[in-house]
Amino acid sequence: MKQEHYIKVVNDVVQRMERHADVVMNVKQVAEYLGLSVGAVRKRCQRKQLPYHLNAKHLYFSKLEVDAALLNRK
Repeated sequence: MKQEHYIKVVNDVVQRMERHADVVMNVKQVAEYLGLSVGAVRKRCQRKQLPYHLNAKHLYFSKLEVDAALLNRK
């Protein structure tokens, strides 16, 4: 295998892994990601429209779970 081809294959794999990597976000980060206000994110959590994890008094979100919830909306 030529070195250029090997480098291309490795770069393709890295890009695919980065797209599927999970990221933990706080309320402010989710609001920026979704283009919403922090209050709107909190309301969606209360209505169980967004999946979240509660640690003490802080909300945390998995990017993969948020994306899946948005894709599964009807």
